[in-house]
Amino acid sequence: MANEQDVSRRDFLQRLSVVGIAGLGAGSLVSACGGGGGEGGGSSSGSTSQSASQASGQSSGGGAQTVTIHPQGNQMKYKETEFEVPADTEIELVFENTASSPSMQHNVVLMNKPPEQSTFKEVGQAGVQAGASNEYVPDHPAVLAATDISKPGETVSVTFTTPSESGKYGYVCTYPGHWATMQGTMIVT
Repeated sequence: MANEQDVSRRDFLQRLSVVGIAGLGAGSLVSACGGGGGEGGGSSSGSTSQSASQASGQSSGGGAQTVTIHPQGNQMKYKETEFEVPADTEIELVFENTASSPSMQHNVVLMNKPPEQSTFKEVGQAGVQAGASNEYVPDHPAVLAATDISKPGETVSVTFTTPSESGKYGYVCTYPGHWATMQGTMIVT
């Protein structure tokens, strides 16, 4: 009987230590990925949205219209949560990673689907499956275009043609763990 109690006690302590270690790891992940420092710090009050006229401009020579978006400091959020562009138009999407934390690597995956949580989740999880060798961009029917992963201080871009149908289309960061909070809406007019 005493042996049973020792086993139960040992089992309990082992489980407790695993939970404690997992809790410490989760705490580190939260502070590393969503922590407070840098531009935009810990304040998440008010989402920033910009229309195409505010966030973009014509490139010289009449080329693609340019839309530039950024992360919100060292948080797993986009600073620009929506932008507006005309239908069936060539767009250069520029992502300037202004984050300072090394863990804040991001991409922008534009979708040809409405901005719904189920689609963000499906594409985000498929991005993790695609892996680093594919820039966490899945071969998925909902993906319209995507930038490469950018480390803090890097700028990446992608040129694509907007959908011909007006409406709202989602965009998301598919770097592991980011899809749940790093989302936005492309409004096609």
